[in-house]
Amino acid sequence: MGAARRGGWLIAAALAVVVLIEAYALRAETLGVVVVVALAVLGLIVVVVGADLVKVGIGAAYLAAFTLTWNGWFVGPLRPGDALVPIALMCFAAGAPVTVFRSPPWWIKQLCLALVLGVVLIVLFPPDPAYLVQRVLLSATGTPVYRSDANIATQNIGVAVKFIIAVGAIPVAFSAAALLDRRALKRLAILFCAGAALNGGVAFIDHTGVASIGHYLTHVPNLSARQLGFANHPNFLAAGLVLAIPFACWLLVSSVRVEKWLGAVSLLSQLLGVYATGSRGGAVCAVGAVVLSFALVPRTRPHLPAIVLGAVAGAVAVAALFPSFGLAVLRVTRLAGNPTTTGSDIVRAKVGAQGMADFHYSPIHGIGLQASTDASQVYLQELASGGLILFLAMSAYMAGAAWDAWRFIDRDPLAAAILSSVLATLALNIFEADLTDRFYYVPEAILVAMIMLARRSDADPPAAATEASLARAAA
Repeated sequence: MGAARRGGWLIAAALAVVVLIEAYALRAETLGVVVVVALAVLGLIVVVVGADLVKVGIGAAYLAAFTLTWNGWFVGPLRPGDALVPIALMCFAAGAPVTVFRSPPWWIKQLCLALVLGVVLIVLFPPDPAYLVQRVLLSATGTPVYRSDANIATQNIGVAVKFIIAVGAIPVAFSAAALLDRRALKRLAILFCAGAALNGGVAFIDHTGVASIGHYLTHVPNLSARQLGFANHPNFLAAGLVLAIPFACWLLVSSVRVEKWLGAVSLLSQLLGVYATGSRGGAVCAVGAVVLSFALVPRTRPHLPAIVLGAVAGAVAVAALFPSFGLAVLRVTRLAGNPTTTGSDIVRAKVGAQGMADFHYSPIHGIGLQASTDASQVYLQELASGGLILFLAMSAYMAGAAWDAWRFIDRDPLAAAILSSVLATLALNIFEADLTDRFYYVPEAILVAMIMLARRSDADPPAAATEASLARAAA
């Protein structure tokens, strides 16, 4: 009961801190106070009922994997998916052996250090306020946006904390869950895939006009005919779906019948969701993600030429027999024949030019993380907000993740899905602007959980068995 009581208070305190950060950094509202009280009550309930903290933590990690792509779903000022990660960490800290917390790989640690260094440099050498005032800030629809940069140090600290939670806290939580229960690794991957598939399925249903499920949950209006699902922008939805497509392909080639069916349904739902978003970059990267996935999975790698030729032949046949259908697909995905692309291209050009100007103004550490969402694509966001320090650190992060995933492909086919997702991210970064969104780093978090499980098994199998028995005893 002592661990449960201590854990309850820790959970309540952690949730309150997370809500305050989100309320300040995202959309501070009076509802934040209500949510803080509600979450504090939740922590007290955990104390009273003496809940099994390890199981609660693993469950929170599962729910986080399932809902993190729903970045348009807010309860007051808080995204539930964002709160679930601190819940899991606090539960593990209070109810699990300390050995479940492992130091993440070097490519994660160096990025966290780069973020801290960037904040320090911005505090010591802030950009000229006169420069910040004349910057071009536009919304997705091209309307001017006003943002106060009066307290640039506080803003940078807030964004850095959110960013570190995305790249550092999520992998630690997922790793702890996997070390406590080996089944968690596969389940986290499946739930991430299923959550994105549900998101895409809702977007497609809304696109048909049958319902408006996404708007009912998020209250975010659609951009023209482009669908949002549970995201806050069509491009964010497309990015989450592209990252999850390799996991659906991994399930599709599984030897387990249920997983095979889940993979087929998820892949169809994700592709239809990308179609409904009208995201040009998403459409291109979705095709690339499918090809990459089958090229990297050991079971389908020898059959890749036949798969590609079959897909191309099918696409050509559809275009020849049903030309109006092909033109409709191109129009909806805005690859051709859609008048909205002109305005979108103009906005992207203007904010992209501003991003390059920001980089030239401060090439070493950028103009501050408060500008991390301003530019039109991730690479420009890195250069503008964090300069060469953030750009090089992010490049090392992606390279390290890709290399580690490659090393594990022959050991676990799930690594092929992760590598496909990482490589798809590199392509998405050219088209999308998802630098600080937490769902963007879920594949890497699953990879870290895989690495930690492998390290424990390789280091000392008897010790791993003992540790597993201790984890079961704590559970």
